[in-house]
Amino acid sequence: MAGIRVENIVKLFGRVKALNGVSLEVRDQEFVVLLGPSGCGKTTLLRIIAGLEHAESGRVFIGDRDVTALPPRSRKIAMVFQNYAVFPHLTVFENIAFGLRMQKALPERLRAQVERAATLMHIENLLERYPAQLSGGQRQRVAVARALAVEPEVLLMDEPLSNLDALLRLEMRAELKRLLAESRTTTLYVTHDQVEAMSLADRIAVMNAGRVVQYDEPMKVYQEPADTFVGGFIGSPPMNFLRLPVEGSQARIQSLTLELPSSPPGKDVLLGVRPEDLEAHLEPQPQSFPARVLVVEPLGSHLLLTLAYEQQQLKVTVPPDFAAKSGQTLWLRPQPGRLRWLDPASGQSLTHARQA
Repeated sequence: MAGIRVENIVKLFGRVKALNGVSLEVRDQEFVVLLGPSGCGKTTLLRIIAGLEHAESGRVFIGDRDVTALPPRSRKIAMVFQNYAVFPHLTVFENIAFGLRMQKALPERLRAQVERAATLMHIENLLERYPAQLSGGQRQRVAVARALAVEPEVLLMDEPLSNLDALLRLEMRAELKRLLAESRTTTLYVTHDQVEAMSLADRIAVMNAGRVVQYDEPMKVYQEPADTFVGGFIGSPPMNFLRLPVEGSQARIQSLTLELPSSPPGKDVLLGVRPEDLEAHLEPQPQSFPARVLVVEPLGSHLLLTLAYEQQQLKVTVPPDFAAKSGQTLWLRPQPGRLRWLDPASGQSLTHARQA
């Protein structure tokens, strides 16, 4: 196996800078997810690593090899695309064997590798079928098995689950996590689905406008976003941001004062807090502030409340039996260790700025 390293990748499409000096390192046998909205550059970066696109500048390394100028076939990679890309006229066995036949693998190795990959994907009983006889999930398993059969140094996956329905996507996420833990293949995975990223990744590279804005372990990205984009993109519902006045080294929410980790550059500061990190109470509590309920949404395992605090909206999750009604005033108590502070002008985390 091998790691991946990209250095200062710049990619232009006409006047549009799709990638703006991206550098990233994926460790050997690590599962890294490129996460971001459509148009942020994640698929372009994956295709440059695969050799399907060429960058204006920058370099790509797989292991110790500089593969920047090498064609895809010489990079020792395998790729799984969003569409299944299986050959309809070939059996499952022949689809999985396709890459090995291109490598002119010996018959004994070819059969062993096909059977191993099929067993890993739990499709060993489907080897004689044709793609038309398979479900969408089974076809995607064939595509992944074909990629694994050639024993690539690096596996690149471009939104491989997005064509599946929600229940099958849930099943395939668990299968992929098990499979890649067993195969120990270095994997770079592109998605816009934050749930996929959080559940699968060893580390997540969050991308926005052609840049990597944060690269860290999933819970670090969730709990300690580098800026308002990351906090607002990851989480369902996303992080709340309340603009608060600053007095010395403290921020004030009515009578509640909260200590800041560092002095913000302006007179205001953004408080970032996840919906589950605000305790809701029906009566006034110490270290709490009032907010008016606008909407109550029952979601089975919990209620999602939309509230207003001084013309600012925020979301709070509460147990399903919590007695909340529209128009009611609740008292919200922030959990001190879960608060994040950001600069309203730049959107950057004050904690990250201090650590840098």
